Parts: sequence; C-alpha cells; structure tokens
Amino acid sequence: MTDLMILTEEEVRYFQALLEWEPSDDDDDVTQEESLSPERPVGQFMFLVLGSKGCGKTSILERFCHGPFTAEDRPPGSEEQAVDEERDYRHVVMIDDQTYILNALELPSQHLFDEERLKKALQITEAAVLVYDVKSRASLRLVSDIYRRIHEMIEGTRRYGLVLVGNKSDSEDEEREVSWTEGYKLGCTFIETSARTGENIDEVFTQLGREVLQLRWPGRQQREEIERSSAEAPQCRSDVSPSHRIARWKSWARPWFHRRAKERKCSAPY
Repeated sequence: MTDLMILTEEEVRYFQALLEWEPSDDDDDVTQEESLSPERPVGQFMFLVLGSKGCGKTSILERFCHGPFTAEDRPPGSEEQAVDEERDYRHVVMIDDQTYILNALELPSQHLFDEERLKKALQITEAAVLVYDVKSRASLRLVSDIYRRIHEMIEGTRRYGLVLVGNKSDSEDEEREVSWTEGYKLGCTFIETSARTGENIDEVFTQLGREVLQLRWPGRQQREEIERSSAEAPQCRSDVSPSHRIARWKSWARPWFHRRAKERKCSAPY
C-alpha cells in the first residue's frame, strides 16, 4: 500500500478553517468552486463516508456525483475491488434554492479501526454518512460500532451530523438480513438507498446538509456576537479581515487538495 493520504496538523487546521469560511463580496480569491455552478456557492460542506468493504460507499458517491452506471461500467473501488486509500469527491448540491459545494472523503474500511486516522478524519469534517449493506448484518454491526466511537470521540467538544444509510434497498426480501426497522432503531437520521437505481441517493446528502446548517447556527450566533464586540473595540481589530485570511490560506493550501488528482480515476470533475 503506497501513497496514502496522511493529514498533517497544518492540513487539519486548513480544513477546519475551510468549514468556517463563507464567501464575501470583497473576497478577490478566484476559486475553482465558482465554475461548478452558474450561481456563486453560498458555502461548503465537508462530509465523511464510512462503512464496511462492499457495502456500496463508492457506488453511492459515484451515483451522486456522476449519475447512473451499468453493470459493465461499475465504479472503481466498488464491491469487487478493495479501496486501500482515501478518495475525495466534490459536487454541487442545492439546498432550499441555495448552491453549496459538497466535499466528501471516503475512508477505506481497513482504516476504520485506526483510532488516530479516524480522529483526524473527524477533525476535518462536520458530518458523516454511515453506510451498511441491507444484505449483511455484519455491516450494520460495524457501523453501529463506528457510531458509538464517533460519539465517544466528539462528546462534549462540538456538534457533529450523522446519517445512517442502508444501501441496496432494491434487493429481494429473501436476500435481506437487515430490516428497515432495525436500521431505524440506531437513533440518528436513517435512509435506505439503492446506488443501482438511484433511490434516495440525492436525499442522503441534501438531508445531511440541512442538518449541518442547523448545527452551525449556534456557532454562527456566537461568532456574530464576537464580531459585534470587536466592532465596539476598534483597537483590537486586525489589519487583515477574517475572510481574506481564509481566502489566502485556501489559496496557499489548495495544491494539497489536488496533489493526487491525476491518480484518482473516480474523482468528481471540478
């Protein structure tokens, strides 16, 4: 296994800053994100996608970013092929008539038990999609364990969005090992999907996006309060506005986001 993506502390700080960034009219940093949609994006999401090998993580992301695929055109890294390195996807999503950039990081199943790697992945994201295969009870047990570990890692530190996805909902009843009711009992937002037919694929990401926007609201109120306090004390104001600091940091750190783009056959177009 070669060329694994190892996040440095600097890269972790970059993504944390990126999650708080919002475009402003005076931001002169021309980014590639603007070309994804005729309308200027109003924000970004950074999601983590987790699940057991063969549950359909890659197929869900491919379907969401690229549309339908046939049996002869299965996405790389799907059920038959193990994914041994992180994959990142980027796609435009519309939520309540607003345009957002959705960044998704798929963590390989063999890294789910690496506590340090999972912790760093949680640090640079604000929500996770937990995927299991309705034809595999073992895959549900795995994501249930991941769900518990995520709560233990972030408990009391910040708010984090979660959605549970039961994939391959188009399976015949006799093929199922996990009923809809069993998935619903986990205690977070729950959706059954089919990457093959496209059922509920878009809903997974739009619904999680709405949840993240709700989770962000208390933090935004706190930042606005701090900004109001700063406005009343001009002597404490920095020479460089926060929006420009984030824009410069984005411009400096962007090459990292693309450093292996040529090697990723399944990355979404920018």
